[in-house]
Formats: sequence, structure tokens, C-alpha cells
Amino acid sequence: MEMERADEAVSMHVAGSACSQAVFTVFADELGLEPSVAHRISGGFGGGIGRMGLTCGAVTGGIMALSLALGATDSADQDSKLALYQVVAEYMERLKAFKGSIECRVLLEGVDLWTEEGRDMVKARQLSEKVCNSMIHKAVEEAERILNEKDRFGV
Repeated sequence: MEMERADEAVSMHVAGSACSQAVFTVFADELGLEPSVAHRISGGFGGGIGRMGLTCGAVTGGIMALSLALGATDSADQDSKLALYQVVAEYMERLKAFKGSIECRVLLEGVDLWTEEGRDMVKARQLSEKVCNSMIHKAVEEAERILNEKDRFGV
């Protein structure tokens, strides 16, 4: 049985990939990008961008997938740029509604991922399992929904 894309992303996260890497990489092949390249490109967005607790990596990974699929290919294509902004804004709103925030530090109950104490708290509270994995799953599902609506690929 073929694994669902969202489940594959969660498995990647459990295996050690950042949320951003897990979400973006599962779309790579179908969008014409080598998965290993997608994994490298999206690495800096983990932990709320460079482990700073800013925008959730699952969200930024999805934005990268949407941008790759729907974004403008040159500066002259302002219509595609503006259409993408609209799609991304809707995407972010849906994910914000899912967990009440798209800010990593808020989702992870204020922990500082740069400290050992913060990382220990994530483990102790099982936040990776409870928050990150469900956010990854939802981020992939929402990106798939949008890409299917825009007829960008068949899932």
C-alpha cells in the first residue's frame, strides 16, 4: 500500500528531518525538484526559521511547495506573483485556524529550541508528536488540496 504524502512527511520528521524539510520534500518529485535538493533548500526554515521560533516550519515548507508549483518564473509575471500571495495568505489562515497560531514558539508553549532545557521540555511534553506531527500532516493536506484545486498535479 502506498503511503499517503502527509504520512510520509510525518515519517520524515520522526526520522529527524525538520518540519520544513518534511513538508517541502514530499512534494519535490512531483513538482520537478530532486528530493535531496528540496531537503537542503528547506533546512534553514526548521524550528520556526533557524530555530528562532518564528513561522512554523510545516507552514514554510508548504509555502515553498506552493511557490514552486504556482509561482512566477520571472519578474514580468506580476499576475502569478499576486495570485500566489493570495493562495499563501489563505493557506496560512487555514493552518492558523487549525492550531490557533502558526508561530513555532507559541505552538511549542514558549520553549526556546536553542537551549537544552527547551529541547528537553519539547520531549517531556511530547510536543513533537502532539503539535509538530499534526501540523505537518495538516500542512501537507492543505497544500495538496490547493494544488489539486489549481490542477497542478494529481494526487
